[in-house]
Amino acid sequence: MKLSAKTEYALLALIQLAEDHAQGQPASMRALAERQPIPDGFLVQILQELRRAGLVTSTRGACGGYRLARPAAEISLCDVLCVMDGDDPLRSNLANPTPLAEVLVDELEEARRRWQEQLREVTLEDLASRAAELGSPMWYI
Repeated sequence: MKLSAKTEYALLALIQLAEDHAQGQPASMRALAERQPIPDGFLVQILQELRRAGLVTSTRGACGGYRLARPAAEISLCDVLCVMDGDDPLRSNLANPTPLAEVLVDELEEARRRWQEQLREVTLEDLASRAAELGSPMWYI
């Protein structure tokens, strides 16, 4: 599986917002772009899409910015992937699908369903916690 740049940037921004969620202050677009390697122009588009999908909220003004629309524990990896990549069921491209094509599409659709079930169990809070563990220095005496 390969993530599109758009989806990966959206996940990075959301995980950063999940890490910042405890502070209660919105994160400016500039701060998000500086803390994660996301091009400014692309980040604007991504944040607008995430806002329209109800995953983030925005506040205007000098102290404005973006924050998660709901707690990080309530936003799953599947939620984000479905917003960014779509959740359309698989279909055959053949005008008159053969029985073999139908079996193949059914099997791939079942695999996608199982994959989504697994990703529903991973939340932004989980990912932010794991990232914090990786980022904390270990001190040995």
